[in-house]
Amino acid sequence: MASTQDSSPASSEPPLPPGFKTIEAIQNLSSDEIRANPQVSVIGFLQDFREPFQTGGRDHKCTIRLKDRSTWSSTSGMDIVVFWPLKHMPKVSKSGDVVLVRGAKVQMYGGAVQLLANKNFTQFHILAASNVPREMKSTASIAWNTYGPPQGNSVAPNSIELAYIIWANSLKMDLDLPSDHEFQEKVSRSSNVKDKFSLLQDVQSGRFYNILGKVIKVYDNPRQGMSVYLSDYTQNDNFYNFEWNKISDGGDEYGYKKKKPQREPDKVWPGPYGKMTIQLTLYDAQAEYVREQVKIGQWVLMKNVQIKFGNMGGCLEGVLRGDRDKAEESVKVEIVEQSEDQDQVDPRLKEGVRRKREHEKKFKSQMQAIKDDEAGLGDKRKRDDDGDGDGEKKNNKQRRKEKRAAAHSKVAEAEAKARKMLDLNENSELYSNTTLYFLTFDVEPRKIFLDDGRDHISPFTNCKYRANVRVVDYFPHRIEDFAVGYRFSEYEMLSDYSGDEDTDREEDLRTFLSGKGFAKNTWEWRFALQVEDATAKDPKDRLWLVVDNAAAQGLLNLEEDATSLRGDKGDKNLLEKLKRQLDILWGDLEEQKSAKQQMENTMDPSSTFDSTASSPPRSHKAGDQPDADDSDDENTSMRRTVLETELQDRVLNGTPEGDSKLAPRNKPFTCCIKQYGVMVKEKNPSKANAGNGKRWKRIFGIFGTSIS
Repeated sequence: MASTQDSSPASSEPPLPPGFKTIEAIQNLSSDEIRANPQVSVIGFLQDFREPFQTGGRDHKCTIRLKDRSTWSSTSGMDIVVFWPLKHMPKVSKSGDVVLVRGAKVQMYGGAVQLLANKNFTQFHILAASNVPREMKSTASIAWNTYGPPQGNSVAPNSIELAYIIWANSLKMDLDLPSDHEFQEKVSRSSNVKDKFSLLQDVQSGRFYNILGKVIKVYDNPRQGMSVYLSDYTQNDNFYNFEWNKISDGGDEYGYKKKKPQREPDKVWPGPYGKMTIQLTLYDAQAEYVREQVKIGQWVLMKNVQIKFGNMGGCLEGVLRGDRDKAEESVKVEIVEQSEDQDQVDPRLKEGVRRKREHEKKFKSQMQAIKDDEAGLGDKRKRDDDGDGDGEKKNNKQRRKEKRAAAHSKVAEAEAKARKMLDLNENSELYSNTTLYFLTFDVEPRKIFLDDGRDHISPFTNCKYRANVRVVDYFPHRIEDFAVGYRFSEYEMLSDYSGDEDTDREEDLRTFLSGKGFAKNTWEWRFALQVEDATAKDPKDRLWLVVDNAAAQGLLNLEEDATSLRGDKGDKNLLEKLKRQLDILWGDLEEQKSAKQQMENTMDPSSTFDSTASSPPRSHKAGDQPDADDSDDENTSMRRTVLETELQDRVLNGTPEGDSKLAPRNKPFTCCIKQYGVMVKEKNPSKANAGNGKRWKRIFGIFGTSIS
């Protein structure tokens, strides 16, 4: 085979057609390049074909394996996976057919690089091996078969592509493709394979199954095999019962932080609890693959798992071995990942994630009920719900209702006077229905009384206010950076997902720590405003207000969702709308800030602000505005990009007084402000009031306010 390779002079090889890549080049893409979901086009010869089968949803799935000149020395080519309706599926005749693919997506699946056909733009042009000409001829005379939903937009192979195909076809014998008989035999077997897939709730001893579940824990023992604990969030009465053991220990002195079990991390069962998890023992290449590729928290498909009762405890367990009678052992473990195109997501994964979410909601509700019982609140809540209180209780309720009405009346009267006296901006309105009290900017932390009989200064208070303020500064410095990217949560594949940071925090953190980074698949608003009291005379009476995505959606009053605003690919129309809304809010603040920045750059070119540069050394000052993203994994969902984290960190550690040289001409407005706390890292043990290595930090944020 090597002599044949050498016998073809390099000068006779035509260049690869524009826009195409070799299989070897695609397989050598870096992990970062693959995560960017690039589209590629490729020309190859048919090596294997697995017949379409029903996936459980509306689509079918087939797999096409191709080889080309770049993989002549390899026994295996590259798979192209197609999830399409059956009527659009590509059809092949025999080994060696020419397959030209335009616009397929690159993905990593089961530890190997493969292509994924997209419903909207991927095209297949297939030419039977017997119809490939030996010399150039008119492309109109070539009997191509074209497949794919976008029939109207298909681009037929041109003369350059045909010339390359004719040359490659003349050397096809180097590719070691299967004979027609071998090819047809494999295709026939693929159509006769029985579906062994089963939910864990239905598995029985003595049978073999394909199962899909989330990896809960892994224990590696080279002598006894690798133990993998897998759950698909269905219950089987023959599984081991993992109980929830509550151990009251740990926590923080203020009671804000939930108490945690004081155990070694690898000995604490993370859930799910009950009979929802099966122990699997893996050997050979299966164990090696999990050891090198699979992370805890990932969903995997394991094929041909033998189910049997274990020797200890009589619970159902699983065993996964290699094929000892085959020279080249195949791996029967595949990582099943979420696709950016939701139509391409395996429906079995969707259902598993849905069950996981429902289980976590139910467990959270049960734990709250247990805590209520321990605190003696269960009976009280029940009595309140029954409404069987005496007349005095009803009178107390009536009095509280009257007090709230009186408070609302006073607030409305005070607000009316303030609008008239301060000439407040009429373009702002409040849509919060919460009882709010006016915020004084010298608000101090409250005192609380603990069981030791002494009073302590609370690090923060969960309160909501309304205030008359004017904007005096903002961050990031560039309006384009008010929108930041974040990656998918596994729950976003569910049609009824609405974005719950409490439920996807664990998944986000796992993805980040596994080295997959922050894929910019979705965008949200995230910035900060520095405000001062409308009647302030001292520039020190200022606060930084964090504006998260939910608050910004209301404040900006824009129909469009956040998207990229930076560079040539940014949404220029949305950027202009954003600036117009902000002009209503802060007047000429942006013009003054830009002019000052240009003046500083002229005097000192090295001071030019670059939002993509690394942060310079910073000094921490008392009273600096904290940021919600400067907390640990228990208070954030790790959903901000590295750029956004850096920008918010600058606000967090910036000068609290802001830029006193700016004097924007704008009207004050009424807004809603909330105070809350986050945990941040603390090296000084005497200041770690939130537990080991953590302390509480006070945050102020805007909410319930809109610009009309």
